[in-house]
Amino acid sequence: MPSIAIPIDAELIGEMFLRAGPKADISDWMENIVRDYLERTANDDWSDAYYAYRESQVGAVDFAAEFGDPKGGYHWAPLFLPNGTFIRMEYKKEISNAAVKNNKIDFNGKNYSPSELARAIASDTSRNAWRDLLIKRPGDTDWCLADDLRRRMTK
Repeated sequence: MPSIAIPIDAELIGEMFLRAGPKADISDWMENIVRDYLERTANDDWSDAYYAYRESQVGAVDFAAEFGDPKGGYHWAPLFLPNGTFIRMEYKKEISNAAVKNNKIDFNGKNYSPSELARAIASDTSRNAWRDLLIKRPGDTDWCLADDLRRRMTK
């Protein structure tokens, strides 16, 4: 994903290196802090432009009619998956897709928890949803393994 440079006070960067050590990846650390903030404040009142952007990611369908309130979503601690999030899993070379709609994970018209979803896709075999499910939230450009998203939140 392309990156941009944002000027940050040198004293703050120095403090981060002092705390984390000289080998710390400060840009990754800062990115995780921002992602964490956005996750924690997903239900806050954001600008109309933000919700218009989220709706535009879905395409021509009416976001609210298809997915529910753009401020809502499914809580999978520590993650918040906003309405309009897509979930994907590959099992036996077949890709299955689900979506967060109206604060629930919808797969083929039925609601599941993440672990139930992974098990249903894998023909009722035991699965680890953190390691099997790929997530693409509204505004994300790439799919991300659920476990990787969780690790970002817990760093």
